[in-house]
Amino acid sequence: MSYYITTDATSDFPKEFSVFDNFKIIPMAYTIGDTEYGIDKELSSKEFYNAIRNGAMPTTSLITSYFATEFFRPILQAGNDILHICFSSGLSSTYQNMLNAVEELKQEFPERKFYIIDSRCAASGEGLLAYYSLKARDAGMSIEDNYNETLIRRDKLCHYFTPDDLFHLMRGGRVSKAAAIAGSLLQIKPMLYVNIDGKLSNIDKVKGRKKALLSLINYVEQQIIPEENDTIIIVHADCEDEALFLKEKVAQKLGITNVILNYIGPVIGSHTGANTIGIVFIGKNKIEPKDELLEK
Repeated sequence: MSYYITTDATSDFPKEFSVFDNFKIIPMAYTIGDTEYGIDKELSSKEFYNAIRNGAMPTTSLITSYFATEFFRPILQAGNDILHICFSSGLSSTYQNMLNAVEELKQEFPERKFYIIDSRCAASGEGLLAYYSLKARDAGMSIEDNYNETLIRRDKLCHYFTPDDLFHLMRGGRVSKAAAIAGSLLQIKPMLYVNIDGKLSNIDKVKGRKKALLSLINYVEQQIIPEENDTIIIVHADCEDEALFLKEKVAQKLGITNVILNYIGPVIGSHTGANTIGIVFIGKNKIEPKDELLEK
């Protein structure tokens, strides 16, 4: 097909997916100490999460309009149209910067088609959305139909996850210091999801990690549409043993074996911390947003 599909580094696109032609991922920077990673140099997933466990506090940077323009321009100059799947506008200003870049490029390349989708997703949820769009394109779907189908699928793409460390949520202003301390002492685990607006919301709070893991399975069981899932993804921030436990439970309870284990990448992991774990899949619907993520 004559169009590219692109997405952001926040998509954590799984290496296990097929290699697709005419597909690119925009890199995003993160900084540990005085060193910037993500563009010219990189840490392995193990190195990144070990740094966090040793006290590192990574910071992340937006994709600027200029960086996006420079990334997309060669694709358009080569005569290709673009369908871009962007990090959720409910979690970042990246989407607005992308819109600014697209408007500039449309004036420079008026003959080219350039569609941009606010994924309202994060991490491998965004990656899974890109995967289905790539499959549709390679099956012969036009860019216009793919854009419309991706919008429909977006609003059924479910993310459920639980962090192990409330202090990273505290850093992002999601919980108060008192709530983070109390939750850690009492082993309270928030059960979170990405809502229909692409923002983080709280669905429950449970006591203990094991109960939190089993709750993730329950959410999948309640929401999943089996026939619409080519695969589901268990995402984790360097807690592979627990990810394998979830994979086994998914097979036992739901009979689903096409499950990929995928690391939460450093851009998202900078905000979730180590040992966060979750599941992404196509479900019946996303839950309506709530006003508060967590009680403070």
